[in-house]
Amino acid sequence: MKVALVAVLVVTGCGGGSEASQPVAKKTTEVTAPAAPIAKGTVETRTFHSEALGVDKQYVVYLPAGYADKPTAKWPVFYYLHGLTGDEKSWIKGGHLDQAADKLGLGAILVMPDGDDGFYADSPRAIDYDACMKDGTGLFVPQMQSRPKTCVRHHMYETYIVKDVIGDVDAHYHTNATREGRGIAGMSMGGLGALELSMRHPDVFAAAASHSGVDSLLYEGPHPFEPGKTKILADASIKMWGAAIGELGAWVRGIYGPDAANWHAYDPATLVTKVEAGKPALYLDCGTEDDFALHDGMQYIHELLVARKIEHAYYIGPGRHDFGFWAPREVESLKFLRDHVAKP
Repeated sequence: MKVALVAVLVVTGCGGGSEASQPVAKKTTEVTAPAAPIAKGTVETRTFHSEALGVDKQYVVYLPAGYADKPTAKWPVFYYLHGLTGDEKSWIKGGHLDQAADKLGLGAILVMPDGDDGFYADSPRAIDYDACMKDGTGLFVPQMQSRPKTCVRHHMYETYIVKDVIGDVDAHYHTNATREGRGIAGMSMGGLGALELSMRHPDVFAAAASHSGVDSLLYEGPHPFEPGKTKILADASIKMWGAAIGELGAWVRGIYGPDAANWHAYDPATLVTKVEAGKPALYLDCGTEDDFALHDGMQYIHELLVARKIEHAYYIGPGRHDFGFWAPREVESLKFLRDHVAKP
């Protein structure tokens, strides 16, 4: 509230007469009402059994402010997938996604599942659960990963997300359990997961967002990106995919296997050549200093979408492959998903 300046006319007596002084401006301070506190959602962790993986798993859930007060409301759900070596806590601990949602006043449930090191794909690779539990056999970084938490009986991470996680969320929370009520997003490995799952299952997700994702699995060059000059890895060379990045390349080759058709089936750049406009709505971003040069593959998929005249959101700007880039962009993916799914 602002208090106006008040002009006070002062009259003084002098001898037998009187005179009026000049008006004196009386300065007052400006009083500003305190800002209303931001309504905060709540964060909880749920454990459930995944038939696809054959083990119990956990996911973190953000319930928006007002969720408990509206038991009949059906809330949209946004699934946020973590990157390689991350887990279900990554988006909260590293990115403070809950705080971004609070500041936005987001009217949606956020679900952050544990995707281990599985690239969110159903894989032909063999799993030895007992050996994994014994010494970490089959894990990407055995010394950094909890065996009881990460070892699985089947590498079926696509089915795990699309069937098990979504099914459990819809069964235990007040959700809009339709395609129109779901969005999916992710960073790095999770960005790839968000694109591949949404385009492979357009009947499940209405919108998808990729932060620094592997947006083109088979992009070979050039580096830096040059419009119209993209070179895609030949099918016969897939057995050498990622040779320059050592163990990481070998890990990814093990997930997608030797069959080139399987790589194309999960490759976002291949999938966008077949996707219908808006099914799903797509958001892409990446930093220009990305440690893995993923901004080049992102520009290629952007080029493909433009050629097909498919509307999408796209951002490239300063940043590396870390939360220094992702955290400030979270609000953009949250708003994008919010604007492309049904409201509560």
